[in-house]
Amino acid sequence: MFTIKIENNYRYSGRLVNTDTNRDWIINHHFTSASIPDLKSALLQIYGLGEVLFLDLGEEKIKGYPFPSERYGLLIRCHSTEFYYRFEQHGDIYLTIDALGCFSLQVKNGTAIQIKLPELSLKQ
Repeated sequence: MFTIKIENNYRYSGRLVNTDTNRDWIINHHFTSASIPDLKSALLQIYGLGEVLFLDLGEEKIKGYPFPSERYGLLIRCHSTEFYYRFEQHGDIYLTIDALGCFSLQVKNGTAIQIKLPELSLKQ
């Protein structure tokens, strides 16, 4: 599980949905959330920017990426950019949306690396 703190400096609001429980939080303009704890998977939707997916991997590792090596994993996807985040007990994520709608991510526990996964592939 992980905790997320979101700071939204963008002009539009959105919402964060806990995809396991369907509980959601409105993320308003100039909104700094209290930490939202105990998420496994979540979907952040910001109007005009699209979605950021936080996909729980549990102990499963992404093939071809032996590092990071912590016990639990999370795949974070935004458009065509992916981050692979692993942590031991509990993850802590800080997400900031700036005034131009650019996302920046910081983790406090564990290791996050930027990776590249194919969005669509053709099987022969």
